[in-house]
Amino acid sequence: MSTRQHFGPAMLAAIGVLLPGALAVAADDAAIREAIEARLQKAKLEQKAEVSVDVRDGEVTLTGVATSLPVKRRVEKSARKEAKTVHNELRVHLEEPVKDADIIEGVRSAVLRYPRYHIFDYVEFSVNEGAVVLQGSVIQPWKKSSIESRVARVAGVRAIQNDITVQSISLYDSRLRATLYRQIYGDVRFAQYAHWTHPPIRILVDRGNVVLAGWVRSPVEKAVLGNIARHTLSFSVENRLRVDGDVPEEDRKEESEKS
Repeated sequence: MSTRQHFGPAMLAAIGVLLPGALAVAADDAAIREAIEARLQKAKLEQKAEVSVDVRDGEVTLTGVATSLPVKRRVEKSARKEAKTVHNELRVHLEEPVKDADIIEGVRSAVLRYPRYHIFDYVEFSVNEGAVVLQGSVIQPWKKSSIESRVARVAGVRAIQNDITVQSISLYDSRLRATLYRQIYGDVRFAQYAHWTHPPIRILVDRGNVVLAGWVRSPVEKAVLGNIARHTLSFSVENRLRVDGDVPEEDRKEESEKS
């Protein structure tokens, strides 16, 4: 029995349609890859990263090594100017390893010295082998991204997981924040904290729910503040304030700097 396959006119017509289409996609992918590589070369990023650009059906995958997290992000930003979908799989390989203790100090400074980090914001973080996890709450979404950008520039940071939440900006919440601020920092027992560059009592409000974060000097102060918050029109109050002895010395020293 013969195994020779015969193609009819309809099959030949279909092949004629498919082949040009496939060639067009391949040509588009090649053009995208060349455009991205040209952008990287123009920005002189090839001097700071070894990047392999793979494009399939318009989707870009970046692999290779970057010398820092900001460089990794700059490479991705350049690629996104040529393609909507970019998978950034670049690894960050530091030329000189940085100890986590030094990274912690740098991240703390990056957050506390952010000019728009105010009483209604609170950020915590952890560092493990250069990978930073950001947690906490801020009142504007752009603060979340701005803080991440500042942390990304800290020497030694290889990766960032940004779990910072954004609070509601409803009129009710805004009024509740103002009430809490007046009742806490207007109280003679806590007025001294208001003059610090970084007041230690943080007021977080989201959909009527209040969280007190930061630190105070004694369990009595913590209890009093919780009582103040519970006598507002809040739906719930969570008192996460830490007492002086539970706060790292570095945090107390930097936050208590006078303005």
